[in-house]
Amino acid sequence: MTAKRKTILIISCGAIALATLLTWRIVQNARAARLRPQDRPLQVNTSQSRIQPMPVIIQAVGQVQSEHTVEVKPQVSGVLKQVFFQEGQYVEQGQRLFQIDPAPFEAALASARAAWENAKANAGRLAPLAKQDYATQQELDNAQAAADQAQAAYQQAQINLGYTDIRAEVAGRTGSLAVRTGNVVAPSDATPLVVINQMKPILVQYVIPQQALEDVRKYQAGHPIKVIINHENGIGELDEGGLVFIDNAVNTSTGTVMLKARMLNRREQLWPGQYVNVEMQLAVQKNAVVVPQTAVQTGQNGNFVYLVKDGEAVVRDVKVDRQVGDLVVIGSGLQGGEQVIALVPRNLRPDMKIQAMGRDTTPAPLVQLPSAQ
Repeated sequence: MTAKRKTILIISCGAIALATLLTWRIVQNARAARLRPQDRPLQVNTSQSRIQPMPVIIQAVGQVQSEHTVEVKPQVSGVLKQVFFQEGQYVEQGQRLFQIDPAPFEAALASARAAWENAKANAGRLAPLAKQDYATQQELDNAQAAADQAQAAYQQAQINLGYTDIRAEVAGRTGSLAVRTGNVVAPSDATPLVVINQMKPILVQYVIPQQALEDVRKYQAGHPIKVIINHENGIGELDEGGLVFIDNAVNTSTGTVMLKARMLNRREQLWPGQYVNVEMQLAVQKNAVVVPQTAVQTGQNGNFVYLVKDGEAVVRDVKVDRQVGDLVVIGSGLQGGEQVIALVPRNLRPDMKIQAMGRDTTPAPLVQLPSAQ
């Protein structure tokens, strides 16, 4: 085969391949035109709006406080002889904590007792002599006064000896030791020997806006208000208790009111100084309409959700009343039973054809409070 024929053959094969490729592209474009994106249903996860009991709550950030804090200080001066606990240990009320060297106080007690016995005996000898006019009444009165003073000094010596045995005034957890054995301690020392914080029960202090005070007082008049304490990150419940204190004045600089709740804290999950999330449950709304939090969108005119109607996404404006966990309570806009898009894709637009996927997994929270009136 000549070179000229080879060239013609190569050119002919290339032309055929190019024509085939063009034909394939035309067919593909035509097929894509028949299946435009706007005609293909967008797959979405849906959930049904439900009617169920939901708590009426006020949320706040609180700080844990010990209900009773004791700074243990010596009441007499002396050498700290012994410590009977480990710092950080939980101690019971009346448990022995420290001992100050009792020897000087024991000697002072013995001396005071001897002085009292002598003064008492002297007054006893003068009493019959005064009756027989061998001693004046003034001498007897002076002797009796001396005996009384000696008795008081003896009792004070007993008290001082008792102060050498230092015990816990409250049950709680001890802090760090400020003084070790062998050091001289005195009542004038600025730093306490140790600080004891009562842990069971314990208080949580928090503030609420003054606008919420009326509701709190209204519901408190009907039943005790339950307070739930969660971790600062909002994950996991630490304890629950009840509202025990409402401050008698509004803070004029912040417009808030300070409240306190008492927790049993049996497992000591709450620690003084710790910041926690507070949920104050005022009551329970029996027939609340709820949807997943992810279903609620925010637009220029407020909140809205996407409903599923006749295979299309329809916008419905809603008013959000409050959020409880992963659920949102709808104040108006939904009646319950509507199919809403739970997870809204970024490319979803109103009136777009959609195909519902997935199952409804909206959780029902546990509520155990009296119903709202």
